Amino acid sequence: TRLRTYCIAETLVGNAVTLNDALLLDTLLKREGFAAGIGLPNSVDTSTTQTFVSPTLDYNSNINGGNPNRPLVLGGLTFTGDDTFLRREGVVAGAAAGVNGRTVYGNGDYLDYAVSASYAYSPQHGIGIARGSTNVCSRNHIANQWYVDACGDSTRLVRDLAAETNSGLSLSTAKLFSTGNGAFHSTSIGVRRYYAEQYQQNQLQLGWNTVRNSGAYTGFNFSCGEAVQNKLAQRRSASATVGTAVFDRALTATASYSYADGGKLLGFERNDTTRSLTLNYALNANLSVSVGYRTVDSTIDYFSEREPIVSVQFAPIRF
Repeated sequence: TRLRTYCIAETLVGNAVTLNDALLLDTLLKREGFAAGIGLPNSVDTSTTQTFVSPTLDYNSNINGGNPNRPLVLGGLTFTGDDTFLRREGVVAGAAAGVNGRTVYGNGDYLDYAVSASYAYSPQHGIGIARGSTNVCSRNHIANQWYVDACGDSTRLVRDLAAETNSGLSLSTAKLFSTGNGAFHSTSIGVRRYYAEQYQQNQLQLGWNTVRNSGAYTGFNFSCGEAVQNKLAQRRSASATVGTAVFDRALTATASYSYADGGKLLGFERNDTTRSLTLNYALNANLSVSVGYRTVDSTIDYFSEREPIVSVQFAPIRF
């Protein structure tokens, strides 16, 4: 919302605007913590909360958190797993619900927060996936479109054979600026402390997002993490997103890459390289579809994967 507000403000400045455009900009500025807005007598709450519910529909390649359906080969040894613990794949359907909000506490300073929970069920296998997440961010304007953000997040995933919790704390700085030709940018650099089930890791994060007043969008993100002894941990990741309109509907393409190392299994080293490509297209205002493909190449073939990405996103019902 910060970059969108900056884009609209810079696009409208110095131009003749309609009353609706002026009201929109005034509301957005006040929502970003700038109480004066553009001077219109337009009342905007400094604290807002919104609840939502939404159906979910996805294809999941590991509903139960099980093992790959193939033998584990380590050197001259071959291990065959118990059928009871093999992964189950298929279509899962369910619902998500949550609450998100914002509280303005200063000039350009506000707190964003969100809590959500979801459950998806597989009629084919008679099992489900439960997920819960929470995040909170303090966003603070320093001066001249420089910001400092402090955030915390946590996610809990519970499946039939596995459960895990991942959390993180981050501190970053961001700068908004324009380069002409209707291009508006947000660059950021920050540090993150990542808390996994069995290890902790320091990470460096970089980001560059651009919106254009034509509606096009690009985003680039990169992170690198320190090595963790005897634990498979992500060492670097990168993603690129491009968004535009096709037949007056939003189309987004995202390519991502990550590399993890440090894992060991019975003395054998495990390094994983993950790549994915996903396309998301809005069929209408309330429905969009994502399709893609994901690969994992591991130094231990047992953990290598090839899988499709298919999901349907429904617009949330907000209260």
